[in-house]
Amino acid sequence: MRKKPFIVDYLYKNSLDQTIELWLPIPDGLAHASLKPSQLHRLPTGENLGYFILHKNDTLHFQYTREWYTSEGETIPLSKEEEEYYLRDTILSPVNKETLDLARDITIGINSKREQAKAIFRYIVTNYKYKYPPKSRGVKSFLRFKNGDCAEFSFLFSSLCRSLGIPTRTLFGSWSFGKMNGHAWNEIYLEDEGWIAVDVSMANLRKHNILRFLYSDLRTMWWGKYFGKTEGQRVVFSRDSEIELMPAYGDSKGRSIAIEPLQINDRDFYWGQESLKGAAPYLQPAYVKIDTQNLLPSTSIDVENLLGTWKVKETGWRGFLAQSKKYLAVIALTTMGINYIYSNDYLEFLFKFSFVALFTCFVLRRERAFLFSIFLVIMTLSLLSTISELL
Repeated sequence: MRKKPFIVDYLYKNSLDQTIELWLPIPDGLAHASLKPSQLHRLPTGENLGYFILHKNDTLHFQYTREWYTSEGETIPLSKEEEEYYLRDTILSPVNKETLDLARDITIGINSKREQAKAIFRYIVTNYKYKYPPKSRGVKSFLRFKNGDCAEFSFLFSSLCRSLGIPTRTLFGSWSFGKMNGHAWNEIYLEDEGWIAVDVSMANLRKHNILRFLYSDLRTMWWGKYFGKTEGQRVVFSRDSEIELMPAYGDSKGRSIAIEPLQINDRDFYWGQESLKGAAPYLQPAYVKIDTQNLLPSTSIDVENLLGTWKVKETGWRGFLAQSKKYLAVIALTTMGINYIYSNDYLEFLFKFSFVALFTCFVLRRERAFLFSIFLVIMTLSLLSTISELL
């Protein structure tokens, strides 16, 4: 396995008739950057927050490589300030009487911080449903509707763990394949282990919707294993929600109908026009400020204007196998369909051989390896039978 098997490519082009302000955590090991930040600030999370001013048609382009994600090895003791930061009360992940009472109910009779966090993990996985997009963001809404996406699962886990004094952070990033393939999960800090990964939403999907990732490029695990580890196929953009923006974010005085609001705790929130008490709800990977008072009436604001675009690509032999899967699936299904209409021994050989190669790619990439190993054996035997008939 290569040490750095992922290439991350981020692009933001200012296509509006105005100057845009943009905040973005600066990744380590940049291979390419088209612009330098106007200001750079050190965050409590340990990351450097870049502040950019983009004039009309300016383009910000980052490219860098990343290793497989792991939280292992980060056992440096937290300072008092860091501990307080990862126990703080926020809008999206509140720490209050309601969350404390719920956390205590979930962990009755459990004294170990690790086992308390694990009990909370199992409770959320069992009692909430995955839904994208959610009706409203934030723990208050999640507790009410009992459904949400990866961010809501992560916000609630942070909220309940923090209520019991367990330092917790919500990570925002992307899966290591595809375009704009965002994801959120958690890390908790345990004194004897350091930061460990917890992915509540993936555990929920694996427990309740086991076929969801059948043809995915993702190496999935048994749902219970998502407490303490992950499959590694993910990239981190920022290491918590509600990170204070520096220089200070000045909320727009008006609100533009060109940007449809999202709901945060049942309240309209205008992304790119306001902040959460000076903080971005989350950096995935950037947050912008658009002067809505100077927008032309015909201006249309899309996701690229609010977030930019990113794509992550696997490299090396794993990347080659991922690409091969796509072509092999097309060849296998096409030739199988043609053979169904016009039965032909050579077409039968081709589609079976394509399926054997396709299932081999899954096994080599360790994606549902047990299941696809069974498919591989069955199809290989069928292929050998076809070959014997051709000879």
